[in-house]
Amino acid sequence: MLKKIDAAARLIGRYSSLFQCPVCGLAMEMNENRTLLCRNRHGFDTAKPGYISLLTRAVKSDYGKTMFEARNLVCRSGFFQPLIERIGQTILTNISGGGLEPITVLDAGCGEGSQLAQLAEVWKRETPTGFLGAGLDLSKEGVAIAAREYAGFIWCVGDLARSPFRDQSFDVILNVLSASNYGEFSRLLSKDGMLIKVIPGSEHLRQLRHVLYDRSPRQAYSNEKTRALFMRHFDMLDERQIRYDVTLQKELLEPLVRMTPLSWGARDEQLQQALQLAIREITADFTVLVGRAKVQ
Repeated sequence: MLKKIDAAARLIGRYSSLFQCPVCGLAMEMNENRTLLCRNRHGFDTAKPGYISLLTRAVKSDYGKTMFEARNLVCRSGFFQPLIERIGQTILTNISGGGLEPITVLDAGCGEGSQLAQLAEVWKRETPTGFLGAGLDLSKEGVAIAAREYAGFIWCVGDLARSPFRDQSFDVILNVLSASNYGEFSRLLSKDGMLIKVIPGSEHLRQLRHVLYDRSPRQAYSNEKTRALFMRHFDMLDERQIRYDVTLQKELLEPLVRMTPLSWGARDEQLQQALQLAIREITADFTVLVGRAKVQ
């Protein structure tokens, strides 16, 4: 059985045509030392856990290991499964499969990788067409968990504003509850490629929002500005709301609180109050925006 570092280097090497040097923009190849290298000798080593870092400078992420471990627990519980099923069906409807080449999917802001891995399972269940998934995130802690938990994907630490991929490399870009860079999305998508952006709806985690931000403006949320920005850059193919209630096991309440940015601005006493509440049900509410880049 291959070590993680060797399996990752082999997969990246096989699909090295996806990459461009984040320093100079030249094509890259994987060498025998597991280093992704361009002709100008800018090199990036595969890490032992099975990912590659293509950052050109030190970048501090707001997301730490504790948050990503919590998110991984929540994702594995099936919290996001109805959303992932909907995304999978959207891709199946809009992207023609059945060819010899796998569909290429970039999860931009992949975190600890669980959503990309779950999407791959939906795709493989429905079609024989291959699935090549790549995850990109600024957080080394998140990507390290992804590489540890989910083999068979290309996991990259990198900056979306200077993404290390060539033009028109991906059939689908997935952007779930994460920051966007529409210029890069347009560059990276293939001619008929599709962006799927997921943003929270007004009812998302409303039970937690009520506890953490009672009588605060943050208790209310509108995604209209985010939606308008999407439409400024992409032609809308589809838009739909996915809302459902999840029965919450007691042991998942703390990971749920820890994984959401809602908890960042709350006071310690509010966090403790949320953790002590016997919340039996939590609302998941998402707006799924599907679009293609506007023709310039």
